[in-house]
Amino acid sequence: MAKKTKQRSYSSLEEILMRKEQLTEVIHLEDREIKRLWTDLTTEEEGATTGSQIGKYISYGVMAYDGLMMMRKLKRNYGSLLSIFRR
Repeated sequence: MAKKTKQRSYSSLEEILMRKEQLTEVIHLEDREIKRLWTDLTTEEEGATTGSQIGKYISYGVMAYDGLMMMRKLKRNYGSLLSIFRR
């Protein structure tokens, strides 16, 4: 979410250009940080053992089962999945 800052009045073109350069630098730094974090999040562990891979798949299975059970309960309580959004 963007931060709210006080509007500053600029009295010259140089001030505007200097602020533009500052904002461009901040945007590039934040973009680099987002790319680094995204890479850390999406890269697979190369040295993952068989046990950790099996644990990961079991965890995915439990999450899928939990989601299906939640949908089943919602359907049973509300009669239809579409009626959930009507109330």
